Amino acid sequence: MNKKIIGISVAMLFSSTYALAQSSVTLYGTVDAGVAFNKGSNAGGKTISLESGQQSYSRIGFKGKEDLGNGMSALFVLEQGVRINNGTSGYNPLGSGIHTGDEHPDFAAFGNDGIFSSQAYLGLSSKDLGTVTFGRQFSPLAEAYLTIDPFMSGFAANMNNFFGAVDGISAFQRMSNAVIYKTTDNANFYGFKGSLAYGFGGQAGSVSKESQVGASLGFANGPLTVAYAFHQARPESIQINKVRTHFLGATFDLGMVKLHGALDRSTADGERAQDYMVGATLPVGANSLFAGYTQKKVKNDSSYNARQVAIGYTHSLSKRTNFYTAYTLVKNKANSAIGTNLDDNLGGANVKTLQVGVRHMF
Repeated sequence: MNKKIIGISVAMLFSSTYALAQSSVTLYGTVDAGVAFNKGSNAGGKTISLESGQQSYSRIGFKGKEDLGNGMSALFVLEQGVRINNGTSGYNPLGSGIHTGDEHPDFAAFGNDGIFSSQAYLGLSSKDLGTVTFGRQFSPLAEAYLTIDPFMSGFAANMNNFFGAVDGISAFQRMSNAVIYKTTDNANFYGFKGSLAYGFGGQAGSVSKESQVGASLGFANGPLTVAYAFHQARPESIQINKVRTHFLGATFDLGMVKLHGALDRSTADGERAQDYMVGATLPVGANSLFAGYTQKKVKNDSSYNARQVAIGYTHSLSKRTNFYTAYTLVKNKANSAIGTNLDDNLGGANVKTLQVGVRHMF
């Protein structure tokens, strides 16, 4: 009898271990806090503030995966942005002390606040056919920026302030109500990979209102990485009928230095702008020095043009913790207000931002 009980117990133990091996849930996150010194972004004058998410947005998340057999798996991500400076939920998409992207009422519809507003999706994955996910997630355009931007889509100098912009702010980093397909990393596509995305508008009487469409095509082989992305949105909630962006960027790693370059063409209800970026990343042991120059040219109205120069440095304390600092200078023409508080109408302002802080990932 005792032998039977022992046998059953051992069988249950192995069964439990096998089940755990087939399914997993991981807690992860990033905590980023620092001080921003800013001049030119606010009508009241210089500001010094404690900021959250300057290098990378602060977040806490849960991700899980279950093996369904035959190369198939189910997966999910639930991710909450956190503002470390005051403990509220959400994130600052500008990566700086300039509170225009997540607090200005015109951009409330893009959902930077609330539980799991950072990412929330469920999906199915096949090692041969790719992955389909459903929910709120990063757009193909945002993922292309991250691949090319020397500032890693962080700091006050991140590409979102110029590229794919509406009034100087890219509102399309994330897509709600989205279905996204990505090719598998395991398939032999000779270094190519791609994605397709559609965000439902969910508006009564219209399929197109508030809808979004995105796509990307990437190539990576040896030192060369190339990324193309397209995004179209109909954000009528902010009084714009259609926004469209084409983006092309590349990096080339020479070992001692990595070169970055990108350009895009964006239209918003017929108005057209082109953006250009060149940059470099210089590894210094486990640390990194990076710099970039960005320019915006608006067709038929040069008073909306702008330029940006920036430099940054990260100093690693471990694989998961680093110090950082970055300096950004934006020079706006008379009607351009990139990097400023939209409520202050500071067209033509020169904006200077110095950021220092620490980031920990877990």
